[in-house]
Amino acid sequence: MARSGPRPTVIARRRPWVPNVVTFLRAALVPPLLVLLSVARDVPSARWWALGVFLVAALTDTLDGWAARRWQGVTAFGALADPLADKILIVGTLVALALVGDAPWWVVAVVATREVAVTALRLLVVRRAGVVVPASPWGKTKTVAQMVAIGVAILPGAPGGLVDGLYVAAVVLTVASGLDYAVRLRGPLAASRPAAAAADDDASAAA
Repeated sequence: MARSGPRPTVIARRRPWVPNVVTFLRAALVPPLLVLLSVARDVPSARWWALGVFLVAALTDTLDGWAARRWQGVTAFGALADPLADKILIVGTLVALALVGDAPWWVVAVVATREVAVTALRLLVVRRAGVVVPASPWGKTKTVAQMVAIGVAILPGAPGGLVDGLYVAAVVLTVASGLDYAVRLRGPLAASRPAAAAADDDASAAA
């Protein structure tokens, strides 16, 4: 009898759109989450539904990374869209919680300012240096801390002291990760300046 050869290795087909769909789903869950939180005082069960929607949205943050590795879909677009979807989820939910009195506005202000500033810097680096800076360990830890704080804040009957402590921890990590990004982005921005200056000189000479 002929000996059978080794089994062929099954290679997953490339589906780069799969992680992007999961990322978009996270952002798409924000509007229903905001509606549920806004009616939670009149409809007690809406808060439980809001918690469920938030947990599903938070879970997609893990799923899109797994999908990108599983289907070889890690792209520059995904590296930018994934943290942007996180920011939309976190800032949007914090605003909704602040509107119903379950989050201090100073927490919203600090988190929103940091997220806008870091996003603007990352886009500037992409525009000038063509480099997509991935999320750092500090950034990932910050996101987890923010989601834990928000999840507990949505949880009906959560102790106020615990929620306040989680908010403070999330803010500290938010500021620390923002400073870390500022330091990390200085290198690509500094390296892009000579190239930009040379391009301006070439344009002037051509004119």
